Amino acid sequence: MKVPALFLACALLLTGCGYKLGEIRPTPMRSVRTLAVPTFKNNTYEPRVEVLLADTLIKTLQEDGTYPIVSDEKADAILECTLQTIERRAIRSVQNNVLATSEFELILEARWVVYDRVTGALLMQGRTRGRTTFFSGSDLQTIERQAIPLAAKDLSLQITTDIAEGW
Repeated sequence: MKVPALFLACALLLTGCGYKLGEIRPTPMRSVRTLAVPTFKNNTYEPRVEVLLADTLIKTLQEDGTYPIVSDEKADAILECTLQTIERRAIRSVQNNVLATSEFELILEARWVVYDRVTGALLMQGRTRGRTTFFSGSDLQTIERQAIPLAAKDLSLQITTDIAEGW
């Protein structure tokens, strides 16, 4: 008898705290229930990253759970992304040789657009960067290639936050 009364009292006390159960979508995305994510477009010279980026974004959106991912024909909105640049920057040099780099930062920059599938109306758009760091070694190309999935994960987290929470 005490447990239901305690639960009811807690529920009444917490009603004015500003919390809301469930997702809170950004205003332009309030009518969107399902989302489609086609393969990224690639404006860089890095080969075969389009599918990796799209798969990473889809997994991140599924983990978030705000928008179920469906095919283009069944979606309320379509999220199109274009990889604009892949940039490698030196951020740390070798201790005794300032001309040699020991650590790099890898930056992926993408432009994304969400539009209504039926009307074609633009709902949201933005530019986002995903970053990671990696250390230099004997085969810099391979090490950089292995860092791309980490930067892609950061990029997809940023895009997911933008379209699911609006900030």
